[in-house]
Amino acid sequence: MHRLFKGCLAALLLVLLLSGCGISRETRHIPDVPRNQRRMQDFTLDEKGRPSYPGAVFGIDVSNHQGDIDWERAKADGVEFAILRIGYRGYSEGSLNVDESFARNYVDARAQGLPLGVYFFSQATSEAEALEEAAYVLKLLDGVPLELPVFFDWEEAAKGRTGGKAGSAVGDYALAFCKAVTEGGYQAGVYFNQLYGYSIMRLENLTDYAFWIAEYENYQGFGYQTDFWQFSGSGHVDGIDVIVDMDLMYAPEDENE
Repeated sequence: MHRLFKGCLAALLLVLLLSGCGISRETRHIPDVPRNQRRMQDFTLDEKGRPSYPGAVFGIDVSNHQGDIDWERAKADGVEFAILRIGYRGYSEGSLNVDESFARNYVDARAQGLPLGVYFFSQATSEAEALEEAAYVLKLLDGVPLELPVFFDWEEAAKGRTGGKAGSAVGDYALAFCKAVTEGGYQAGVYFNQLYGYSIMRLENLTDYAFWIAEYENYQGFGYQTDFWQFSGSGHVDGIDVIVDMDLMYAPEDENE
């Protein structure tokens, strides 16, 4: 994921939103969105210091920023799935671009038998642009198999075309993207941090799709049930020479706890 999304400003805003406004797992409620039933005490750290949860599996999400990845070594280090950046929209002019490492990562990770999903870094400023992004992703995929969803990853770039536009309309962009991806034959999902999840994504309209939360703690405290949890943006995995995002994928049966 893009580092802009993980900066201090988002963290500060989140603190203000969750503490200053009195929002917590116990008090915040969005109708028709399943609440987070996972107990804090069920999250533990494994022998490598990575968070774990009963039935969940460890994975990574990567882009061209990770360079050449030795997927055999990554798998040996515990990686059991991967979400690959397939493309992105530019900050200023808004051009659509394929991630330069996507094809190589797809082939090499699949050769290791890893379940795969993809994400698109969105800078959409309208539903029409979100639909354009979905069509672009479907064209790039061209029917290749994915076991995991195609995720919509919208992040505000303060000095770019999305600066000051982190409002509730983003939830409409996410819905348009996910509907188009589903109609194209793939599972769809939405990536967000706590601030976006509580304030702009309008999760009540997205419950047909997978939720992927970015929350950098040793347990997932977000108030609503999610399918994937990105717990670190600065992890270390064998076979990758730079830091990498690390994730858990919850077992499907966990949804019914």
